[in-house]
Amino acid sequence: MLFRRKILLTLLLAVLSLVLVFGTATAGSKPIKIAFVPKLVGIPYFNAMEEGGKQAAKDLGVEFIYTGPVTADPTKQVEIIDNLITRGVDAIAVAPNDPTSIAPILKKARDKGIVVMTSDTDAPDSVRQVFVNQALQDQIGYSMMDVLAEDMGYEGEFAIVSCGPTAWNLNTWIMYEQQRLAKYPKMKLVTIRYAEEDIQLAISVTLDILTAFPKIKGIIGQCSTSAPGVAEAVRQAGKSGKVVATGISTPSLMREYVKDGTVKRFLLWNPVDLGYLTVWAAKQLVEGKGFAPVNNVPKIGKVEYREKDKMLVLGPPFVFDKSNIDKFNF
Repeated sequence: MLFRRKILLTLLLAVLSLVLVFGTATAGSKPIKIAFVPKLVGIPYFNAMEEGGKQAAKDLGVEFIYTGPVTADPTKQVEIIDNLITRGVDAIAVAPNDPTSIAPILKKARDKGIVVMTSDTDAPDSVRQVFVNQALQDQIGYSMMDVLAEDMGYEGEFAIVSCGPTAWNLNTWIMYEQQRLAKYPKMKLVTIRYAEEDIQLAISVTLDILTAFPKIKGIIGQCSTSAPGVAEAVRQAGKSGKVVATGISTPSLMREYVKDGTVKRFLLWNPVDLGYLTVWAAKQLVEGKGFAPVNNVPKIGKVEYREKDKMLVLGPPFVFDKSNIDKFNF
């Protein structure tokens, strides 16, 4: 009897050990949860970032959560991040509409032990641990001004139609465009207007500019929604080929205007890669790995890390035109 009890006790202990080992393994295999909050959902640019994030999640074995406001609303972004904190995600990346208003909620997330990052646009005075940057700000601003200047023949009046007036990335690009303007003394910036993240509003604002400044020779659409709005307004006004329409946007939104000659050239980078890089960077930080000066990122290649700025840089901006636009589907 005693011998049988010993055998039963031994078997029971063995079963309990297996349960504990299995339970620990199951808990340890729980995927890392990485959330990305864009400026707004439902536009091609951030749809492309979502696509890249999903692919990275599949490749890297993490869970990707994509959620954001339906309009470029800083208050809604804060509410969404607060909800993600409650859900207990491991990392939150955000493209802030307003870098000032987003800072306190990022601190709250960081205090909870959540990795916090910015991507696409920065909140440099926040506690974010890295900024995943599409390209260096001066490169974008200088390249945009160089493209506009060349297409305008290096002289004449021009305007800028931006999106949100508090967007750090857009304001920084405009600053560098104005800095670069010193290289072109025969050109004059006559106005900067804002159209939020709304193509229809950008059309209306641009039509107003064309009326108010009849001598205008060029207009920059500073973001992915204002650039096609500028192009559409120039076409509606019968100014295609007379007023240079350019800017920063996606091939899917600019293709028809490039094809019909309203837009000769415009700038961007690959937002799919930017989304991929964002998820890869979040996983690195969650796992405590950090970044090397040059990182070999799967499916992207070499990505520079600037430690002083805590910034990963995807690469230089790319110029799209008739010769290459059909090679891209985002």
